[in-house]
Amino acid sequence: MSSIAYITDWDMIEYHRLNGNNQIVFWRPSGQKKFQYFHHGDYLFFLTKGTEKGTQREKGIIGYGRYEKDDRCKIHEMWKKYGAQCGYADEEHLENAIIRMNKNHKLPQQIQCLILSNVIFFQTPIYLSKLEMTISKQIESYIYLDADLSWRILEHADRAGIDLWTRFVEQREHPISYDQDIIVIQHMMEQLSTHSLTTYEKKKTIAFAKTMASQKHGSFLAKDTIDFACWKKDASCFYLPCLLSLKAWKRNLLITIAKARIYQTSLKEKNRPQSYGFCLMSH
Repeated sequence: MSSIAYITDWDMIEYHRLNGNNQIVFWRPSGQKKFQYFHHGDYLFFLTKGTEKGTQREKGIIGYGRYEKDDRCKIHEMWKKYGAQCGYADEEHLENAIIRMNKNHKLPQQIQCLILSNVIFFQTPIYLSKLEMTISKQIESYIYLDADLSWRILEHADRAGIDLWTRFVEQREHPISYDQDIIVIQHMMEQLSTHSLTTYEKKKTIAFAKTMASQKHGSFLAKDTIDFACWKKDASCFYLPCLLSLKAWKRNLLITIAKARIYQTSLKEKNRPQSYGFCLMSH
């Protein structure tokens, strides 16, 4: 899995923070370099202007959100569709911010929108130099972060705490530790060789998984449409749907059990407390 640290406008972040926005529209002018290693379920960290410190004027990470989907539309359409979720109180301030952020200082024909959910802001900025990573001053928009670095950012943020105002105005669905668990599992999932299902088996399993994810209010893991997770009763719950067909029930069951054990071991290696569980769902 890949997270992204994106250079972010301070005014936009402050607007979202003060309004306790749990879902936001993270816009970027169309024509910018496309993300190659960023998928549904990955995390975008806010590398925010206005947090600079030290002789190198290093920017700090002040929060993050989970990437749900993207959209591309004209600026007026974006405002009509998403309104204040774009980070400004009115369309004029939004346009001025886009002009300021765009390289040619003009309004683009279209804007790319990344819809982020489960947004959280930190009590203090997290500086990557403290995690032994140097950021080039030449970065114009974003950098990729590997799974280990993403996990350590959240580890530091969890110790520092959630922004006090955010905590006051918003009821968080889950703590930072849940996102730490998600990062570990998503990274391990990508290391595993997936067993091949027939077209029919895959179609049936995906349909079953979508139904169960909706009922459990879960979110699919990055780049996956079968395994999903949710926060339930103070624990990270991972659901692993398994197709028990007449011809391959034993193979599918053993592979799913093995996958659950590998995920569990990965979390234990991070010295996480026993605040997670796995559920095999058959159909």
